[in-house]
Order: sequence, then C-alpha cells, then structure tokens
Amino acid sequence: MASLKGMAADSANTSVKKTDRFKVAPHLLKEDPGFNLRDYDDPDTIEHIERFAQSYAAGQYVPPLLLRVADNGDIFVVEGHCRRRGALLAITRGHDIPFLNADQFNGNDLERIEVMMTSSEGLKLKPLAQAFGILRLHRMGQSNDAIADRLHRSAANVEQLLKLATANHDVHHLVREGKVEAYTAIDALRKYGEQTGEYLAGLLADVQTKGGTKVTKGAVTGRALPRKVINSLVAATTTFAARLDHSARRQLAELDGLPPEQLEGKTVSVDASVLLELFRAQQAIEDVQKKRDDAAKASEDAARQQSLDDVATDEEPGA
Repeated sequence: MASLKGMAADSANTSVKKTDRFKVAPHLLKEDPGFNLRDYDDPDTIEHIERFAQSYAAGQYVPPLLLRVADNGDIFVVEGHCRRRGALLAITRGHDIPFLNADQFNGNDLERIEVMMTSSEGLKLKPLAQAFGILRLHRMGQSNDAIADRLHRSAANVEQLLKLATANHDVHHLVREGKVEAYTAIDALRKYGEQTGEYLAGLLADVQTKGGTKVTKGAVTGRALPRKVINSLVAATTTFAARLDHSARRQLAELDGLPPEQLEGKTVSVDASVLLELFRAQQAIEDVQKKRDDAAKASEDAARQQSLDDVATDEEPGA
C-alpha cells in the first residue's frame, strides 16, 4: 500500500519530502508570561480549550504545536497555547497523553508575535487582543505599514486598532465585557477622546433601559440615512454649486477664510430655485429623523406601559 513515508524514502521521487516533526511531553511545555494575547477568562476561550481537551481525550487529530527552544533548554509555545492547555486539562481528568505533536519554530521575536497573531488555530483573536498585539509591535519600532504587511491587513486598520489599544482602561473594560463593539469604540474615540469611556457608559445605560445589552455602531454614528435621501442631498448640492453665477462665486471667494464673527450679516445672492432644492433635501432628512424619533418614543411608551401592566398584574389579589 502506497504511503507518503514510502514516497519520501524513494530517492527517485523528488515531489514528496519528509520534514522533522517532534513528539514532546506536555509537562515540558511552557508559556512566556504575557506573550499570548488571549483572555483565558473569556467564555469563548474556555470553550475552545475544552474542545481541545475532548479531542485529545478521544484520540482525535489535533494540529501540531509550534515550539521554540530557549538557550537554557526550556521549551516555549509559540503557537498552540490553547492546545497545550487542552491537553493538560485532559490529563487532569485521567487521560493518558504522553506526547504532543510539534514543529520547531525558527525566527526572531517579531516573527513570534506575527505567528501568534495570524495562525490562531480555530479561534481568531478578538479585536481588542489584536489591538494589543499591534501595539506591542509598534513599541518594538515597527511602522504602521510594516505591521500591516506582517499581519496582512491595511495600514488604516492598523491605525484604528492602535487607537483602541491606547484608549483608557474604562473603554477596554466595556469592549472586553462585550458591552461595546470594538469598532464602535474606535468611532467614539475619534470624537470624544479622553471622555470616550464616560460617553459610552452613558450610551450603554440608555441602551439597557430599552432592553438592549450592547452599544452598536448606530448608537454612536446614528443610523444611515436612506439612499434615496442621500442621493437627493448630493444632487441638490451638486446643482447648487453648478448654478452659482460668476458674481456669487466672486463674493464667496472674497468671504472665504474670514472668521465666523466677520461673516455675520453678510449675504450672497443665489437663485431661489437652487436654494429651494437644498431646503427640500434638508427637509427630507428632518422628516426621516422625526419618523425615527417618533418610532423610538412609541417603542419606549409601549415598554413603559407593559411594565406598568406587569406591576398591576402582580398586585392583583390572589396573583
């Protein structure tokens, strides 16, 4: 029966080669303190480790770990921290797991971080953990472009996550607890800076009073306007600019750059039809917002009435 081992041993076959793979006792493996960016208290991570424990216990295939050997002979995990913990968990439950399959890592400290961030087996790092990893690379002297190349993402995304990584601890807490989406926090950080945590906490309290559990992007940026309204506004502004006559353009050029207090009381004559088109586009925006506000108020009133009805039912005799 043909096998890869036999093919690799055949000197005439240059298309199949055998590489070194090792078997290492689980108790010999160590973790660099703080190296892995996972939150081991995260329920998703706990479940992930549990799945590995069950796989090891059942004798199922688990991908090999990636290990490095320190100068003193200590063996550290580069990639496969959850697999190591899963194996140790299975062992504590009485399962015999004498060895784990492993490959040896050969690379520097930057490359170790790159592998840890890009080769997570089965469970990808969450945005906050990614942010901390990017900050670590940044503090090691890597530019945004270099980090983007290493992690196969855009420089703009690297900049976003760096902003999250350097936010105050209250913002990190809200994101870590799943009460604020990571990119929602990033949007808020651009607007509110040091006050972002307080701002997001206020939004969360408002969301919770309405029965929600998480602050989403819409709460910070507002719901997007309907495409029809946006197209109308774009068309109105385009028409406005196109129909400005030479005199109006000259007047605007003379006023451009003046401080606000010097602009007060000054006027520029424009065609009424053009101005009316802009006004109607703005009215359409206000109409959309009013409908949304009315719907939100109706929902709040309904929830409040339901709460009162529930209280009344509880207080009924014999209830």
